[in-house]
Amino acid sequence: MDKEHLIDLISNSLLYESKDSNSKNNLSEFKDYLMRLNLEQLRTMSKEFIL
Repeated sequence: MDKEHLIDLISNSLLYESKDSNSKNNLSEFKDYLMRLNLEQLRTMSKEFIL
């Protein structure tokens, strides 16, 4: 998987789990954080959301 796909997977997972509006506002900040991670870090993080 490429970096953008992993970021979408993780952020959509978080959005699904937390449905309040405040979380949606923080989602863009979290996506910015994810963009700073390298691909291996994202892969590790995504495994937590897939399981």
